[in-house]
Amino acid sequence: MTALEAAGLWAGLNALLLFLLSARVGAARMKHKVNLGDGDNPEMVKAIRTQGNYIEYAPAAIVGLVLMALLNAPVLLVHLLGGLFFVGRVSHLLGLGMGVWPTGRAVGTVFTMLTLLITGVALIYLAIV
Repeated sequence: MTALEAAGLWAGLNALLLFLLSARVGAARMKHKVNLGDGDNPEMVKAIRTQGNYIEYAPAAIVGLVLMALLNAPVLLVHLLGGLFFVGRVSHLLGLGMGVWPTGRAVGTVFTMLTLLITGVALIYLAIV
């Protein structure tokens, strides 16, 4: 597997995760009959914020993986960062969005920030070396 194929794998998995998060918002809207906004409903707020939080970070992470692949980063590095980000976002969903893992939100936040930090440093290194 090439680094670009690895980036494609993680981008695809993240696209499926976004589909799931979006479907959760749609289902909550139908359940609570909320067409726009959150209707002051805590379940709606959680679904919307879980999706919104994902959307805030995913583009930078995925573009970073693709750029690293194009800059000939090692395949293992692309997999490690792609996996770290994906596990972080699923952890965030389990913590904030579903409330089934009390520390999931914190784990998700740490994994996401760590992914962005390492990706940023790696991209700078790959660009100048």
